[in-house]
Amino acid sequence: MGEIHAGAPASRTRAGRLTTFVHQTIARARTMAVPYKLGEVVVGDDPFNGRREGLVAVKNGTFVGLQAADKIVFYDYRQLRRPD
Repeated sequence: MGEIHAGAPASRTRAGRLTTFVHQTIARARTMAVPYKLGEVVVGDDPFNGRREGLVAVKNGTFVGLQAADKIVFYDYRQLRRPD
């Protein structure tokens, strides 16, 4: 006769896979794709940080860190543009 293996029921396994899939899909939808690559030269214009030109050094979610002179200044990626 056939053997019955101990383990999680099939319904629980499917529910776990579905939950993981939904969680990953939502996480990707929340994460904005920053259109700038590391090392690319961009200009940031913000009333608080001022206008700076620098290299993209850090990408963290929707924030981009520009390395200008000796420090890194963070901007929202929507406040950046490529130099003319």
